[in-house]
Amino acid sequence: MLKKWGRYIVCGALVAVIFLVYIGRLGQWQLLEGATYAEEAVVSSSFIKLTGARGEILDRNGEVLAGNRPVYNIVYSRLSEDAQARNETILAVVKLLESVGVAWIDRLPIVIGAGGEYAFDSARQSEIETMKSAEMLDLPADADAAACMAALVERYEIDNTTDKADVRRIASVRYNMERSAFSRTNPYVIAEDVAIETVEIVSERASDMPGVETQVGQTRYYGDDGALAPHVVGTLGAISEEQYAEAEAAGNTYSASNVSGYSYTDTVGQSGIESVFESTLRGQNGKETIETDSTGAVVSTTVTDPPQAGDSVWLTIDSDLQRAANETLAEKISSGLREDCVAGAAVALDVNSGAVLACASYPTFDLNRYVSDDEYLTALYADETQPLFNRGLNGIFTPGSCFKPLVALAALEEGVITDTDTPVDCDGAYHYYAPDYEPRCLGVHGEVDMYGAISHSCNSYFFDVGRMLTIRKMSTYAELFALGEATGCELPESVGIMSDPVEYTERHNGAAWYDGLTIQAAIGQCDNMFTPIELATYCSMIANGGTRYRTHFLEKVTDYDRVITRETAEPEVVLQAEIAQENFEIVREGMRQVCTEGTAATTFADFGVAVAGKTGTAENADHSDNMTFIGFAPYDDPEIAVSVVIEYGGSGDAAEEVARAIFEAYFFGEDEAQTESGGAEDGSSGAAESGAEPAAEA
Repeated sequence: MLKKWGRYIVCGALVAVIFLVYIGRLGQWQLLEGATYAEEAVVSSSFIKLTGARGEILDRNGEVLAGNRPVYNIVYSRLSEDAQARNETILAVVKLLESVGVAWIDRLPIVIGAGGEYAFDSARQSEIETMKSAEMLDLPADADAAACMAALVERYEIDNTTDKADVRRIASVRYNMERSAFSRTNPYVIAEDVAIETVEIVSERASDMPGVETQVGQTRYYGDDGALAPHVVGTLGAISEEQYAEAEAAGNTYSASNVSGYSYTDTVGQSGIESVFESTLRGQNGKETIETDSTGAVVSTTVTDPPQAGDSVWLTIDSDLQRAANETLAEKISSGLREDCVAGAAVALDVNSGAVLACASYPTFDLNRYVSDDEYLTALYADETQPLFNRGLNGIFTPGSCFKPLVALAALEEGVITDTDTPVDCDGAYHYYAPDYEPRCLGVHGEVDMYGAISHSCNSYFFDVGRMLTIRKMSTYAELFALGEATGCELPESVGIMSDPVEYTERHNGAAWYDGLTIQAAIGQCDNMFTPIELATYCSMIANGGTRYRTHFLEKVTDYDRVITRETAEPEVVLQAEIAQENFEIVREGMRQVCTEGTAATTFADFGVAVAGKTGTAENADHSDNMTFIGFAPYDDPEIAVSVVIEYGGSGDAAEEVARAIFEAYFFGEDEAQTESGGAEDGSSGAAESGAEPAAEA
């Protein structure tokens, strides 16, 4: 009996101990460690990327050249679906977008050929290699498009019995999702900048497409006039394969620890200021942390890292001057100067800093339509007049007589001539090499000195001066004045050509240099070809007495709100020409006479500010002549220098009229601008400027 009760007591004690242990553990869990376990019941491992706004691009007065506007994007954000459900959703939204004419992001480098077979997009070679790489499909380098598509079908569990076009639709989106690091924190953008009507249609079908939703983003807009300065502002576009690879190599691609890194579907600067100042303009992305409980329900959202807008870039461009240059170039070129005249450019510089006040290229294009109208974009690329080409910085043109002031300056400095002696008796031809070679002047100027030769553009005078000066010294001074040299601006620029005996032989299949080419170079012919920004820099140096500034488009950088100045551009002197100031004064006086009694007097004699300049008419072997002009003002205290080129414009005063419009905008403003002079073609200019025989005939 005692043994029986002993067993009961022992068993009861054991049960009591067990209950005490359970009660103790429950107390520990609830009272002592309750907060810890409550935290463990909440999952805090996800976040949403908050995109930082891109900085604006402004002109020197704060006028918006490139700003931001809100847009609607269609995105996919669901993680929990199985492959089949996800593929069905993707196909549904893509076909819905297509049915209402909305383009979706399609970057798969495989297309369906005319025969209905899969083929590679030959323009996407780099992406094809990435797709086959070990990190993606791990296929041999010689794998064809069908093999790649089969691997994609297997990888993304696509039903290959469906329509081939549908298979490709699903594969493209799934491939792009993987390439863009799709995750809970990085929703995939299916279509960008859709209309509110599309948002409503997608919203109505949302229950049939789980994970598809609308997000508000931002896109670029270009003010009221997207054609104001598109070549300078530049373009945005989808990040290229090369750009993404560079970001990847630099460790600057998107990840949980680097939300501001570049994603495969990001938009980045592709040209102009947008490209050059990409790192300045690009905003810093932030994070919104999403806390969910064990059931997946959202417990809380917290912005843990606020996004930061990019800085704004202020340009030296003055919109009023830019607009005047654009409008007058378009007016003159479209007025039917010559049948082959379709293009031109104008550049204006601050002579005391090198700041670019205007850089106009014609034909131009509209950035607002560029980013929104696919048909317009296709037409731009197909246009043989090349409206996307920046002729102000990259066009290279024969300058004609605009080169003569440099020859005069070099000859004065070298003691070859003086301003009043060494006159030439011009009877309409140059006879030094007679009877073998007698190039024409196309004007009978009689006995002329330096001033008369510049103002009336006497070729005979400059033939003789060029002969005495030699091509070697001409080339030396041209280099000093940035002719055939990069001017140093932030944007890509071409480098012009100054005639050179060695390079001439190389350029012309071994042809030897001879004296006739030297005198042709002296009037801006032969191989002389320069960019408008080079011509404006050269004119600036004449105006300011030989100081060569680095040309620049940057005025300053501020924060997005335009309150804090981050950086201010300071004038940078590249060199100071060691040329006597009295020689500059002589050449400037000759250029002043061009505008009071010479070849540009029709345009500038009655202008309210004293202008000095030089006209030019440059021969082209297979086309009409180029019309050129360089000038600065005010004559006594120069502030602005201008160069204008109208390609294949023939003869007349159209280039001077473009320059006049820029001067009017600068000195008088739009509201007070003087009425343009009638601008009948100046016969004396045509006679004096048509120049000598083409170099090939010399």
